[in-house]
Amino acid sequence: MRLVFCGCRRGSLSPVRALLALFLVLSLFSAAQAAPRKAYLDDLAVVYDDLGQPEGEAILFVHGWACDASVWRFQLPAFSEAFRVLAVDLPGFGRSDRPKDREYTVDLFAAGLEAVLEASGVGKAVIVGHSMGYAVGLELLARRPQAVAAFVNVDGAYFRPPRDEDPQAWWASLAQFAEGFGGPGRDDLLQWFIGETFYGKTDPAVQQEVRALMGSVDRHVAYSSMAHFVRPETWRLRGPFGVPALAVYSYHDSYEEDHADYLRRTFPDLVYEEWDDTGHFLMMERPGRFNALLRRFVDSALSR
Repeated sequence: MRLVFCGCRRGSLSPVRALLALFLVLSLFSAAQAAPRKAYLDDLAVVYDDLGQPEGEAILFVHGWACDASVWRFQLPAFSEAFRVLAVDLPGFGRSDRPKDREYTVDLFAAGLEAVLEASGVGKAVIVGHSMGYAVGLELLARRPQAVAAFVNVDGAYFRPPRDEDPQAWWASLAQFAEGFGGPGRDDLLQWFIGETFYGKTDPAVQQEVRALMGSVDRHVAYSSMAHFVRPETWRLRGPFGVPALAVYSYHDSYEEDHADYLRRTFPDLVYEEWDDTGHFLMMERPGRFNALLRRFVDSALSR
């Protein structure tokens, strides 16, 4: 079962020059870093990084299920030179609070984004959402459309029943799948699930990093957030929204033929791009290409 969460050339640098280039990247990232900040959703602390230009146009990066803001580490130094960059750990993930008595819904995550925008004083931002972050960004857009300047869908997860299956039975099978994250076989299911995000294309070093990150997710948060994420009401059609939008996906043969057109039902003004050499974490796998694409889109969207 597959769920549709539907650079430099080799040899171009000598070892010395490669080390110097790495040192420069690390130096830029270190210079861009600042102490993490906290926004509060009632008594729940939502931690976020606030980098770059205080008066610049803002970009808000939103991670996916079982991840945190570290998945954007190649983007933060690249964009903080020209923009104000916010990278959030959604409630329950990363450095944010994860109380056991909360349900981790898409509504809660979107409210966490609202709290970050309010705490940071950012009135409007470009939303960049990966995987489950696509759904969270959509919820924010529905709740606060005036806060979204443009929208970027990075291999965004979405669910809709296949044409040849009974919708009620299909949604029930997803709910049963989510139940597995709260059961005795949870660890094996999680490792299988993580492996499915690589599509047979992801570099082993990135695979190792992703496994370590997602494998450390809090058990209650993982189960609760997945159970709410796959509910049919989460995936009612939204919009259409008139903001400029970009979608970049890693190709998989399970996509429906109308995959891009389906996304345009939500975002009519959509630029769609598909890559055939990456897995689900394409911003980590091909950061140079991804950053160039994102920069072109952001510059174009904000100049309108």
